[in-house]
Amino acid sequence: MLRVLGMVEIWRDGNVVPIVGEKQRTLLALLILRGDRVVPHDELLHALWGDHPPATGRRALHHHLWSLRRALATDAALSTSSGGYALKVPPRGSDLAAFLAEVADAGAARAAGHVRGAAERLRAALDLWRGSALTGTRLEFQTLEGRALEELRLSALTDRIEADLALGHHAELVAELRQLIATTPLHERFRAQLMIALHRDGRRADALEQYRLARQCFHDELGLEPGDELQRLHQAILSGNPDTAQPADQVRLRETQPRPHLIPRQLPTDIVRFTGRERHLGTLDTLLSTDGGTLLITAIAGAGGVGKTALAVHWGHRRATCFPDGHLYVNLHGYSHSTPVTSGQALWQLLSGLGVPHAQIPVDADERSALYRSAVAGKRMLIVLDNAATADQVRPLLPGSLMSRVLITSRDALRGLTATHDVSVVTLDMLPPEEAEALLRTLLDGEQDAAPITELAALCDYLPLALRLAAAQLRDAGAMADDLVTRLRAGNRLEALDFAEDPHAGVRATIASSYRALPEPIRTTFRIVSLHPGRDISLDALAAMTGQSTEATRRCLTALARAHLVIWAGQRVSMHDLIREYARKLAGEEGEQSEVWERLLGWHAHTARAAMAHVDPDAMLLTPSVPRPAHGVREFADRDSAMAWLNSEHDNTVTLVVHAARHGWRAHAWQLAYVTAYYCYVARHIDDWITTHRVALKVVRELGDRGGEAKILTTLGHALMEANQYGAFLDCQRGAVELAAATGDKGMQAEALNYVAFGLFRTGDLTAALTTNDEAMELYRERGDRAGEIATVYLAGQINVRLGKTHQALKCLDQTLAWVRLRGRRHDEVCVLLEVATAHLDLRLLHAARDSADLALEIARDLGDTMLEALALNHLGQVLLQQGSALEALRLQKEALAHARELSEQLTECTVLNGLGRAYAACGEPETAAEHFRAALKIAARINDPYQLADARAGLAPLSSKDDPPVRRRPRRTPPARA
Repeated sequence: MLRVLGMVEIWRDGNVVPIVGEKQRTLLALLILRGDRVVPHDELLHALWGDHPPATGRRALHHHLWSLRRALATDAALSTSSGGYALKVPPRGSDLAAFLAEVADAGAARAAGHVRGAAERLRAALDLWRGSALTGTRLEFQTLEGRALEELRLSALTDRIEADLALGHHAELVAELRQLIATTPLHERFRAQLMIALHRDGRRADALEQYRLARQCFHDELGLEPGDELQRLHQAILSGNPDTAQPADQVRLRETQPRPHLIPRQLPTDIVRFTGRERHLGTLDTLLSTDGGTLLITAIAGAGGVGKTALAVHWGHRRATCFPDGHLYVNLHGYSHSTPVTSGQALWQLLSGLGVPHAQIPVDADERSALYRSAVAGKRMLIVLDNAATADQVRPLLPGSLMSRVLITSRDALRGLTATHDVSVVTLDMLPPEEAEALLRTLLDGEQDAAPITELAALCDYLPLALRLAAAQLRDAGAMADDLVTRLRAGNRLEALDFAEDPHAGVRATIASSYRALPEPIRTTFRIVSLHPGRDISLDALAAMTGQSTEATRRCLTALARAHLVIWAGQRVSMHDLIREYARKLAGEEGEQSEVWERLLGWHAHTARAAMAHVDPDAMLLTPSVPRPAHGVREFADRDSAMAWLNSEHDNTVTLVVHAARHGWRAHAWQLAYVTAYYCYVARHIDDWITTHRVALKVVRELGDRGGEAKILTTLGHALMEANQYGAFLDCQRGAVELAAATGDKGMQAEALNYVAFGLFRTGDLTAALTTNDEAMELYRERGDRAGEIATVYLAGQINVRLGKTHQALKCLDQTLAWVRLRGRRHDEVCVLLEVATAHLDLRLLHAARDSADLALEIARDLGDTMLEALALNHLGQVLLQQGSALEALRLQKEALAHARELSEQLTECTVLNGLGRAYAACGEPETAAEHFRAALKIAARINDPYQLADARAGLAPLSSKDDPPVRRRPRRTPPARA
């Protein structure tokens, strides 16, 4: 599915396919909007760069299209011709196409007089919107193209409200319309619809007040009177026009004459103080549709205690008048502590409820089923089959009459039934936090403080059963909510939410009944899922934990998801907290933790190493010494797939490092942290990098592994450098040099020396930096480590730029640039290009500097790296300033500052502030320039950066000189430590 109604995305198999940068998202969005038509090259270039595409624009366009074609894969066909490009999208292959189709279906339904069907189609269309259309594309493109899409959305929304008014939902629409008017006060149709809704709800004065407010708003904003429609409506309300007061009766089900015999009304008592689930109740209303020629069946599926029965019963009472021939109800006890009801037993109950004398009910189950279908034929009834276990239990209970409606509740998704019957499934999850809190307050009559109620709802995992049990305890014991919160925090939540006098009513008993219905090895998989400490887990990681094949694990997960004991979204699996607590207790009783943990940590460490081989292909990566899992590890085709895995698993990686260290898996902890260090650098997870490496340093010292300690010190130091802690950085690197020399590890010694040289460079000791860097270079050459040698060549280039040896610096930088391009290291290419641009600026080679900065910016945006983009924008701004384009420089550097502040990158922000100071000075705004120089000075002093301090002081000096202040670039950080 291609999605433009919100963030522009490619959605495949339940996962988002990465699209790199706003340019590719803009291209994709434009091709989708043009709908299979050829889009000329000029239009594509204009969408990406506006009226002034760069000289390299067409080449960059082809590169972006090539990357986009790879991302699209089989979702759509991107074809080329002499005139441009076209995207062939399958029918309903985009959310926009699906939206337009739903709107068209709604129009057809409305024309045929099916107002309810039209409302449902429009509601489905509007549900496709996930925010502002075209999010993530260029702002100019988003503004221009998004306006038309927003008009389509508003048109569909007004039509949906019109249909809901015709259906008599005026009371429910008042709040929604008030909110819409608050955001679009000049929208006359919304104003008119609110007046109608209020009038039909018996609030004539409020309706007239809305007209007064509308008139005042239009007069204040536009100097105009309201339009003809609002004025006519105002007069109609004043005169009490009945057409305005009553909704159109277009969807009421046909009434039948009362029957002389007893009409069954078997629904259990409605749930006391039912709260929330409005969306699901609206979905169930589709059962009232008169369209279609099949029996309408809806299954409500969800975990135990989530409120399936409550929803079914409440809806049945709410729509009772729509079923004049009565309601039948059978509890099939599919998951209760008692024996499940057989189909034959259920048919006996149903026939008895229909008034069939017991003597006339056949003994044979098939004959009972046939008699049941005959008895229901021609009747308009609601049949609720509660707590079903399997599809086979339900099939004989389905009537043949198309006039009746069937509602089934089950913890299973009943896929077998959906294969043989036209069943719509409503899946219930835990309540949203706001609905859970509202339910608690309703049950407690508002007698408790708000703060503990919020935490209490969270501790109950937003599970309706748990919420009701907690409320019952508070009411019965007269306790305060904060006391119960303290108990739930401190102890076993499942035990705290049980009733000793009714052991079958608690949360634990409810989960246990679902668990007991599972066969092995599904039970084992259930227990093992709970042991993972992260928020979710991937399918292949779970397979490693269980020791099963991926396919066997997939089958187990399918069964667990059908039973609503796990949440399986795409390739990720998670559990609700109360279910996890129950499963972990079982896993502890089975003694499964140790072997499961060894398999998981080994799999994660070796898989991370396989991914890093693509992300940092030139490094001599550490091969983890921990056991490799028997079923192997995940392999990756390219850098993109490796980065996608590392991104998806980053939170779990951090959690696993910390958890492993705490529970005695020391080697696993430090090696996993070390292997993923360069990923943290590229992805800018600096805080997590420091956290994992401080943990790793502690455990590697506990192990007495001096070689491992040297490795961790280098990467911990690098992380501290990225956090601008240069003193701690140098301490780590010098310690690593000593350890590496003591253990004879010349590779690690060279790496640590290279870092020491960089630290000296960063603190302004250029001569010592060059000497130490030369030592590292010699060690790298001795070992034949070309990647390490290039790191020192690059640093030599940076140092020589600051020493004023620009030609010598360019030799080093050109050598580095050729190597990183040969190796496809695009991130490093941007860093080197920025240094080259600085050197060219020093030589006043402005065109060469512009070319380097332009290319750096293009690559940074293609990579989607916001920090590199900020630096490239700043560099380009400095070049433009030297070329005399001060206003354009100012625009670029403002954009750079926004990126830097978004990232909370202090050194980058400081650099850009100095650049902005120079730009404002060149524009003749000395006071604004001084403000920016002072802001840069404050940050530079805080992070102790000598280069930016000098820049800021130079900028604040009297601006009487005709010469520009010296242009000093902050030194770029070297490529990170080689593992």
